[in-house]
Amino acid sequence: MTTEQHYPLDDGEGDSNPYLNVPVQFLTKEPPKCVLFGPKFCLNVPKTFLIREKVRMNRDNCFKVYDSQNTEYFKVSNPLKTMRGKHVITDINGEDLVKMKKKLLSLHPTWHLNSGPKLESRLATLVFEFTMLKKKARVYTYKYPFPHEDDDTKYEHIRPTLYIKSDNTGRDFKVFDEVTSEVYADITKRAMSGNSDVLVEPDNYSVTVNPGVDVLFMVALTLMYEYALSDIES
Repeated sequence: MTTEQHYPLDDGEGDSNPYLNVPVQFLTKEPPKCVLFGPKFCLNVPKTFLIREKVRMNRDNCFKVYDSQNTEYFKVSNPLKTMRGKHVITDINGEDLVKMKKKLLSLHPTWHLNSGPKLESRLATLVFEFTMLKKKARVYTYKYPFPHEDDDTKYEHIRPTLYIKSDNTGRDFKVFDEVTSEVYADITKRAMSGNSDVLVEPDNYSVTVNPGVDVLFMVALTLMYEYALSDIES
């Protein structure tokens, strides 16, 4: 994946990281292999994140993202006053980072990934395809200056930079480079609990992000995959 030199969330500070709670020595010092939101979301070691869904009635914090030590990294909300299909990832301090927005009236399930000061800049488009055996998605990324979220969805003139593809079980996924086939993240979907009395259901997804790969990007891709699958299954 070709890296761009304009990262909407990069704060320009070389040794601090307000988003990933890790020692500085774990931040990547090499050019990132796959980056959308900035090198500050890239580590030099593989790391596994757990995405958990809270009870479905809670729209303000419908998903939370932890690591294996139960440290919280991100929250995901579906604001009550917005149209269905809009979700916002925030950091632990409540700062909005990314907006995921469903494209209505599309042939295939399509989601946009937005950032910028008002979450208005479209950085990537995901187009999902489902068959009886496998589920896959193409990930198209836009060059700076990024199109506005209200602009027409036009990705036919660019080639996808990433692919997401499941195995035959539909529970294990890989995010990999379109050209080199290098795997950037391994995703496992976990079974849901039928116990409605618990406040937090078991981990919905386990996401292992490889070194030099944008953690926030991989988390957002996983969540949009979940939303697309939920739409199809419902």
